[in-house]
Amino acid sequence: MSEDQSEAAAIVSELLDPGLSPQAFRPDRTTAAPATAWLGGGDALQQFGLRPGTPVHPHDLTHVLVGRHTDSGVRVLPDPALYNLVYLAPRSLSIAWTQLDTGAQSDIEEAIRDSARSMLAHLARSAALVDGVRPARSFVAALVSHAVGTRSDAAGPIPPLLHVHCCLFAVQDEDGTLAQPDEPTLADEDVQRECDAAAEAHLADRLVTLGYRVRNTAGAGTGHSFELDGVPRALLDDEEFWRNAGCAIAGG
Repeated sequence: MSEDQSEAAAIVSELLDPGLSPQAFRPDRTTAAPATAWLGGGDALQQFGLRPGTPVHPHDLTHVLVGRHTDSGVRVLPDPALYNLVYLAPRSLSIAWTQLDTGAQSDIEEAIRDSARSMLAHLARSAALVDGVRPARSFVAALVSHAVGTRSDAAGPIPPLLHVHCCLFAVQDEDGTLAQPDEPTLADEDVQRECDAAAEAHLADRLVTLGYRVRNTAGAGTGHSFELDGVPRALLDDEEFWRNAGCAIAGG
């Protein structure tokens, strides 16, 4: 990404649009936990002036997008980039979420964010993200939860679509150096499938712990390894209902 403040501002505006956040769909607009968080090793994030687990604010995200320290503005990455890895929850979970109270909704949102965290951790320790030859010691990433996509309502109703933008900005080598992640590795279909499987396994376990029942749908062509019990299959397969679902925010 070139150092273009207007380009960075447009990305920030889309990613952090409060109208896409889960809390926008609650009557009191509250949430038990922030819908965003910085993720990665403390020493990796510190190079940008950030701390793990803190909310993602527009000012900080703009600076990271152009590769600069959030306070001093000093160059941290010579050639900054955004790799937007989107984790979509199963359709049944999005449908069930709309019917729950605030506490249960927040539990599900946190379970999905935890699954996204596990996906990024798995990616860093198992994929050759550093120069295409070795795993990363750590990384710099931002998690941003959305409850719907960004398709226009002019095309019809917009279904719920719980998903997390895993915005990966940099990986850290063993000596602490930050660099762009290896793009061919991120694009590798086997790597993507393995990361999706890790996230889904983590999410299914979390949901079972929360008291939900899940059914195995691996190989059923749904794109997910499980769905929640109790949500009608006809609704999940209704492509007319889901035709206006999707997220137009892209990166890379």
